[in-house]
Amino acid sequence: MNHIQDTSLVRMIDGEPKTDTMIVATKTGNQHASVIRLIRDNITDFEKFGRVGFEIAPFQTAGGMQSREIANLNEQQATLLITYLRNTAPVRELKVALVQDFYAMRLALTAPAPTGPELMARALIEANKVLEAKDERIAVLEPKADAYEAFMNADGTYSVGRVAKMLGLSQNKLFAELRNHGVLIAKGHMHNTPYQRYIHHFKVTPYSYERKDDTIGCSYTTTVQPSGVEFIRRKLGIPHVQHELKVA
Repeated sequence: MNHIQDTSLVRMIDGEPKTDTMIVATKTGNQHASVIRLIRDNITDFEKFGRVGFEIAPFQTAGGMQSREIANLNEQQATLLITYLRNTAPVRELKVALVQDFYAMRLALTAPAPTGPELMARALIEANKVLEAKDERIAVLEPKADAYEAFMNADGTYSVGRVAKMLGLSQNKLFAELRNHGVLIAKGHMHNTPYQRYIHHFKVTPYSYERKDDTIGCSYTTTVQPSGVEFIRRKLGIPHVQHELKVA
């Protein structure tokens, strides 16, 4: 599997590079509502290049968390939207930047996955990075880690179900909230695993299983690093972590 790093303009959604209307509006100086209306008014044109992914996305305001409709656009849809906007200097700059980022993402997607010695070398590099990061966080996390030591897995992480209880939620509710906040991938074979920019707060463990047709499939289990408990609490706006938990 290729590990694709999201850019400031383009990110992977359901296995496809996409940008969104909020990015386009912000970068071009247009009102977001006007950009959404432009797509709605010309939806037949846009859906010649695939279904437009409308969704409700949360955003932070001075008065608290709010939500708004955005549209996720693939490369062709984003290009079409740009042609519908006035050809101002910000629009031209965004056009160039989107071409660069979409191209970089496509290049990463088509690059061959590392194998053999190269794969081992990359794995060692990533492992060292994780170990170094853990060492740096020990002083800060040690009191909280001690408080929840009884609930840790053998590898030093927490199950999502345990973290849900810490935060006063059910496991399914926590998974849903993390997907809604763009922390976990919502669909596809990497469902309920974190996006690359949040991976340091989680641990993803692959495992194989046998399908009914005797072929071998691969799935993933997501657990939470100690730093992830506080990250999730802040991300979801939960006031505090519950300190009185019963050991199962």
